[in-house]
Amino acid sequence: MLLGSVTAIVFAVAPSASAAAPGASAAPATQQAVRTISYDSSRAAELAPLVDQAAQVWNSGVTNVRLVKGTGGVTVSTAQNGSAPGVASCVGCTRGSITLYRNQIKSSGAGTLRVIVHEFGHILSLNHPQDIGNCDKVMAGGRCDNPQPNAAERAAVDRFWQGRLSIAVEPGGRPDERGVFNVPALAGR
Repeated sequence: MLLGSVTAIVFAVAPSASAAAPGASAAPATQQAVRTISYDSSRAAELAPLVDQAAQVWNSGVTNVRLVKGTGGVTVSTAQNGSAPGVASCVGCTRGSITLYRNQIKSSGAGTLRVIVHEFGHILSLNHPQDIGNCDKVMAGGRCDNPQPNAAERAAVDRFWQGRLSIAVEPGGRPDERGVFNVPALAGR
């Protein structure tokens, strides 16, 4: 069941036999479904271009989920002060929020793009690893500029979102992601 702007399914179809070179045997057409998560950067003020860039970082590294600018999904906003450089409201979800704290980003020593990619990593299913400060891992935080998730982080996101396309709907039309994702952060919603 599709849920408007909250959930969309995009299909990528392999080339058909008619597009194959003469004499070449073409593989049968296959479809790979991709989960789409909308994000709204309109409340991210001066950081909005970096929010879009962070979404592109993830989109260029994973195949089973896409971050697409729009409404009804994840809202990204900024504030002056908070408890950390950024906070994501949930782990492995299609709706939620990310708040970026300007003063904490500045004082953390981390690159701003890295902080935003990190917070999107939570939305995409990742938690903090045990080796905090490891600059090779975008989810490890630290005084680092590297905004690129490593191969293991990208693979974990793809594994999490593989096959997670349809979700149940609660009465009133609200998606019930708890049963599909079985993520502790969603259990109390």
